[in-house]
Amino acid sequence: MNYKKKVTILSALVAVLALVYALILFFDSDRRRDPAFAWLDSSLFDMADRIELFGTNGLIVLSRINNVWFLSDGGIDYPVKQGRIEDLIAALSRRESYPLRALSAEARERLGFGDGVSSRIRVSGGAGLPLLDLLIGSADALGREVYLKMDDENEIYSGEDRFTIFTESRANFWLDMRLFSPASIADVQQAEITLSDGEAYTLRRSGAGWIMLGNESAALDGPRVDAWLRGVLEAEAENCGIEAPDTIEISITLRFGDGQTRTLLAGPPDETNNRQVVVSDSTFVFLLSEWTGGRLFRESSFFLR
Repeated sequence: MNYKKKVTILSALVAVLALVYALILFFDSDRRRDPAFAWLDSSLFDMADRIELFGTNGLIVLSRINNVWFLSDGGIDYPVKQGRIEDLIAALSRRESYPLRALSAEARERLGFGDGVSSRIRVSGGAGLPLLDLLIGSADALGREVYLKMDDENEIYSGEDRFTIFTESRANFWLDMRLFSPASIADVQQAEITLSDGEAYTLRRSGAGWIMLGNESAALDGPRVDAWLRGVLEAEAENCGIEAPDTIEISITLRFGDGQTRTLLAGPPDETNNRQVVVSDSTFVFLLSEWTGGRLFRESSFFLR
């Protein structure tokens, strides 16, 4: 066989091998997969009614009831920050580049996907329909990316860590601890305050300022009243309480221009210096620290010029 024939045969073999390899790549859907994709199709979110988050702090269950998300614990559905749910769904449905890193069982163990090791985000719809079961492994050497895989698949990908902030956070990260539903201070016409020492007074809006009923001649610091009122409307508890207080020691009642009334009732401080608090427009009990309460339950002299 002369040299030219050898070259021709080798060239033909190379061409055949190249064709075979191209066909393998073409028909192997996993290898053809676009490295830029989303873990959860945003169109499926409307079907979702349960999210389970597994991390080092245990299991957190989020449930969707009448299109509002709650944190379900011990048979009680606690209010959560709806924006946090939106952030989670945005991270899952965001189209990103996730390069394929490994396929082997050995790699799964090494990259943090051993039994009970990885974190997890599970999303399901009505009647438990599985929409997503995403496992989150260890971080890369620089700590900027994490390894990711679907529970029922072998392929391991890597991507920017947008997920452990959700799986590794405690319940307080999700809970909506606002004592009052959103409102504008301009809508508040009157505030009635009762303190633990028995002092009770009423602030009423008068024109562009405020007066103290029963002591109308007192000069009040209008901006200070507004700042305090804003603090009341924006106040957040430290945690959810267990049961409503038996004794009411302090109260704040806000009366709005549309006729609505909202009342905050607080019991005495417990052994941890926290107060059990209930609010008229909420079915939940909140736990309020004495530090936060000190900024809300002000003596009448605080508002004088």
